[in-house]
Amino acid sequence: MSTPTAIGFDMGATTTKTGVVKDGKIILRGEVIETRQDGDTAALIDAFIQEIRRLKATYPEVHAVGFGVPGIINPVEGVVVNLTNVKGWHNIPLRSIITEKTGLICNLENDAKAMAYAEWKHGAGQSAPNLVCVTLGTGVGGALILNGRLHRGATWVAGEIGQMSIDYAGVDWVYGNKGALEAYVGHHQISARAKQVYKKAGKNLSDEEAHPDHLIKAAEAGDELADKVWADIGLKIGVGLTNVIWLVNPDRIVIGGGVANAGERLFGYIRQTVRARCEETFWKKLEIVPATLHNDAGIIGPATLALESEFRQGVKGRAL
Repeated sequence: MSTPTAIGFDMGATTTKTGVVKDGKIILRGEVIETRQDGDTAALIDAFIQEIRRLKATYPEVHAVGFGVPGIINPVEGVVVNLTNVKGWHNIPLRSIITEKTGLICNLENDAKAMAYAEWKHGAGQSAPNLVCVTLGTGVGGALILNGRLHRGATWVAGEIGQMSIDYAGVDWVYGNKGALEAYVGHHQISARAKQVYKKAGKNLSDEEAHPDHLIKAAEAGDELADKVWADIGLKIGVGLTNVIWLVNPDRIVIGGGVANAGERLFGYIRQTVRARCEETFWKKLEIVPATLHNDAGIIGPATLALESEFRQGVKGRAL
């Protein structure tokens, strides 16, 4: 009996990455598809279908395809409700279209939830029945595994940790929740904070010098101001995660995304904050660790869910 094999689509605002996944590993990387910004959803979906057919020709055992989508989806109906950063994607029945055109089982999931599922099944979250996943990049995404099950919430949008407030009177943010975590620890916000810290010390940073990647190297080289920036960011992330810890009491927290490349320096400040703000019962067995699948999680997660999700759609047009 062959090992279940699926295709995963990691759909982003500018490009969509694809691959064939078996046993939680990418065994073939597909073409990178430009995510069209002209609102022509039919043309983009056709590009998806052509890539599915091409990949299946190489791996005929593929019998499912999963999409990680950067926006709001209805996993029950298999509908993309809205993509805020891609024009034209409103109430698109992507699952039924893909199944009809390819004959494959299909599943849709929010991209952050799909990446969390990948880390839970095949990465840093393995064996943890209660898991919190956070992605730190331009924005802050999140997802929850509770009692061994992906937690989606009443309207399928649970886990938006980046929108939780760490200051009820803080800065205004995109969805109206003042002081949202994302408003302080996103990629651009870290650069802005670095410029503030250095300017106060009498030094002006260029955009390149204020980039998180440069700040990581500067801290590793002994730059005390860069370390001060990471201490501040670790405090803010730690405060946000403390709220989650008090609420769901997880076994493990997995942190990924580009900002997480700051490594143990950042993780140390996060753990320090959590321990200062939580009762010991909550943190004494808690693990806060970096993600291990990195960018591959965006392909592995959707493919894995295409094989396992309760909302998969089969070739006869029914949920499996």
